[in-house]
Amino acid sequence: MNYNLLSYAIYLPIIGIIMVKVGWMFYKHGEIYLMFLFKHNQALVASVNKLLLAGYYLLNLGYAVISLAYWEQIHSIVDMLHRLSEHLGIIIIAIAVLHYNNVLLCNYLIKSKTIKQ
Repeated sequence: MNYNLLSYAIYLPIIGIIMVKVGWMFYKHGEIYLMFLFKHNQALVASVNKLLLAGYYLLNLGYAVISLAYWEQIHSIVDMLHRLSEHLGIIIIAIAVLHYNNVLLCNYLIKSKTIKQ
């Protein structure tokens, strides 16, 4: 049995669901920060929010696909579970780091904006 193909068949839907759910959550809840930063300019906020969502999806999808190229040969179920947890964990941590950096950047921009006013 080819455990690599089975791993890919499990990995891709899971990471797809995680990326879509988290991306949509960022999109919906991040709008309030953008509204404040762009002085309630709805058209600009909608455009920037969509661009951020597209960039998020492209970055994560690209990383998920590239990471498939670096998987070693899987020889057992235990090895398959190890590889799946390792690669899913790395992507989840990367998403968390990206989100944390975006929140820090938004807070910095908001604070610098309120100080200038």
